[in-house]
Amino acid sequence: MIFMLQINKNYALGDGEGDMRIAQNLYVVLHESGNQNDVYDNQAVVHEVQYMRNHYNSAYSTFFVGGGGQVFQIGEPGYVAWACLGGNPYSPVQIELARTADAGIFKKDYAAYIELARTYAQKYGIPLTLDAGGAGTAGIKSHQWITNNYGGDHVDPYAYLASHGITKQQLAYDLMHGLTVVDPITICNVVQAYSPNGGALTMYHANGQAFDNTPLISQTKWVSNGIVPDKFGRPMFLVGKDSYLPQRSTTLNQIVEINQKYGKCATAVTANGKVISGLGNKFKAQSRWKTADKLFNIKDVGWCYQVSNIEFIPIKYQVGSGFKG
Repeated sequence: MIFMLQINKNYALGDGEGDMRIAQNLYVVLHESGNQNDVYDNQAVVHEVQYMRNHYNSAYSTFFVGGGGQVFQIGEPGYVAWACLGGNPYSPVQIELARTADAGIFKKDYAAYIELARTYAQKYGIPLTLDAGGAGTAGIKSHQWITNNYGGDHVDPYAYLASHGITKQQLAYDLMHGLTVVDPITICNVVQAYSPNGGALTMYHANGQAFDNTPLISQTKWVSNGIVPDKFGRPMFLVGKDSYLPQRSTTLNQIVEINQKYGKCATAVTANGKVISGLGNKFKAQSRWKTADKLFNIKDVGWCYQVSNIEFIPIKYQVGSGFKG
């Protein structure tokens, strides 16, 4: 399984809402809702988020995960949230988890929970250790650890995770190492954002306008459902509704990787659209080929990558094309 960090900000707090203090980068705090009614509600995460959004003056977290790996932002990462009392000033990110009785939904939720925690711990220079040390020892912390060190009465998320077979030891291991990718059918259309210096990247709308105040984190992974050219003919991956990630901002910068779900060899064409015969298994699944940051619209074929003076590969064969072949 692999989780792609796509964050729904429809319920995010706006200007003047929530705590304006910048948190100290000590803890990423893990919670779960504690609401058993969630297991009877197939829209539990949305209802939890709506409630938290409407009652932010009482309590709120940075993110809420649920509904099969969906991630909703409420508070602004890097700023104080109100979900763990004395631990709030030291936690740039706090993550809630909605309950479910469905094992398949939980598996996706758990993957999102782990990836989100790991991503933001790394972003803020926080160790990937779980519940290590006492107050002031940086790392990923359960709400139970916060209670033990700062007061309160919450002991989540361990009981809920245990109900799905996840022990504290397993959680610690998964936070440290990440979840193993075991689904090649999914990964064939996963692309990974990449910045050589680790800096933030930019997502774009179809009209070429950059997303405002939404920096993209390097190393995060996204499911792409298509490839289109921007106004300069440069390839972009469709990673959400009207959300495009330039290929130059991924690990596939100027590379064609033959989509492994296809399982057979890709077909190359000439600039005139004629299929090139006699290539055998040259363009086999998972092979990688150097290309330029540009697509070519070939008559009767469509958009293609150029991989040699005479060979062009249709975009459907590229990882991230969404090809279901």
